[in-house]
Amino acid sequence: MIRTLTVQKEVWPLARPFTISRGTKTAAEVVVAEVGTERGGRRIVGRGECVPYPRYGESVEAVLAALRAEAGAVADGLERDTLLRRMPAGAARNALDCALWDFEAKETGVPAWRRAGVAEPKAAVTAETIALGSPDAMAAAARALQD
Repeated sequence: MIRTLTVQKEVWPLARPFTISRGTKTAAEVVVAEVGTERGGRRIVGRGECVPYPRYGESVEAVLAALRAEAGAVADGLERDTLLRRMPAGAARNALDCALWDFEAKETGVPAWRRAGVAEPKAAVTAETIALGSPDAMAAAARALQD
């Protein structure tokens, strides 16, 4: 079975501007990696994504290039454990690792959490960072999230 790797940049607008001490973002530049194959007339596609952070020496262009460089290895059957040795930790490896987990789960019908030997995911409490703004604007944002 030959697998393909496709990568692309997507721009996801944020619901509202997000401001922290380093600046304001109005959109997220996301790199999407897809590992796919055709089997018995059925297309199987595993998807992973990442957001490269310049703060960590990453750029969208460098992540796209690093992922594209792995297309041959993916076609040859790259496995997750080998990936961990082939690529340094970071956004590119994360996107491809997630795509491989998703691909394997879809290919086998066994959820990724079960393949990983961890407990089934359950709903979790999460947090949202309040963007910097005027005290009144930050208070209003906090009130909107209190429930």
